[in-house]
Amino acid sequence: MIYRRWFWLGIVLLFVGGALLALSAGLDVSRAPVVAVPVTPVGLEIADSTFVEPVLAVELESGAPVTATTRMEKTIDSPDPTLSPVEDMSCDASTGIDQNLCARGWPAERLSPLDGRILVGLYGTPLGRGLGILGTVSPTATVTLAREQASAYQAILTDTAVVPFFHMVTTIADRDPGEDGDYNHRVPTPTIQLWIDVARAHGMLVVLDIQPAHSPLPVELDYVAPFLRQRGVHLAVDPEFMMPHGAVPGERIGFMDGDSVNLVQAWLAERVWEAGERKLLIIHQFDERMFEGKERIRSYRLVELIWDSDGFGGPPAKIADHLQYAEEPGFEYGGFKLFYDYDEPVMSPAEVLRLQPRPVFVVYQ
Repeated sequence: MIYRRWFWLGIVLLFVGGALLALSAGLDVSRAPVVAVPVTPVGLEIADSTFVEPVLAVELESGAPVTATTRMEKTIDSPDPTLSPVEDMSCDASTGIDQNLCARGWPAERLSPLDGRILVGLYGTPLGRGLGILGTVSPTATVTLAREQASAYQAILTDTAVVPFFHMVTTIADRDPGEDGDYNHRVPTPTIQLWIDVARAHGMLVVLDIQPAHSPLPVELDYVAPFLRQRGVHLAVDPEFMMPHGAVPGERIGFMDGDSVNLVQAWLAERVWEAGERKLLIIHQFDERMFEGKERIRSYRLVELIWDSDGFGGPPAKIADHLQYAEEPGFEYGGFKLFYDYDEPVMSPAEVLRLQPRPVFVVYQ
């Protein structure tokens, strides 16, 4: 009898325990153990108008692969100007940085294109004469002209490498509104790529310059985005041709503000991670009316901001502009433009190199 009682008591306990376990499994799933799994970036999907984080591959302990995609799209018309801390990201897999960049030594090698260098180049448009010397002859012949100009600086500098470059205006402001009413036209993309390829083959850099006129700035950034994802290609913006409503390029000076500079820097910081190199941003200025709100300009350490003293005339006025911009908010590096046909006289390389701060970017138009 005692054994029989213990037998039935065991059966009852077993039944009750099973019921309680089933109830717990059905209602209290929040207490289920969480297993951490490694996450490894395996690729970077790129679209012209979006920045997309890498696809993540997740492998469970069982060995069965499970794929998951995390996407954080930032359309070009709203880049986040607070992205400056991106430079502090490491190559740890948990950060989501493309491991192909890490394999090439990025970001351990975060050298700037300006480290130990001065850039000397030629300005114009590949579509032909009118904007400068670039475009007056073939790309290969322009390489020769750029090297000759750069060599005049290299003859003076013994401890600094002088690197020649093409400065190409790829969106060109017009007096005519055109069919779309944006008062500009563009260099075709195959032509842009041809000049980039020639420059790269000869160890030169390229700067793509945009004159938006009445086209939204993000639209023109989108047009040059495929090229900025390449190494050795950098960006310039010309506020003179960022036109307010109703204004015609060439009849009135356009303007830019500090918030717009931050927008471009944030956009360019994303291209830094795609290209695996620091990028240069050149802003042209020759008149105080071309800018407002410089005090709002932020510093993006992976974007080198160059303030180019533009405008033609005698050396005193040009030098005064250079000194003024160097004392204003937002200044990081100085640039200097010279005009072969309009400066009176054209300053010599020795005179340019005596400027303080010494320009790191010298361009001839």
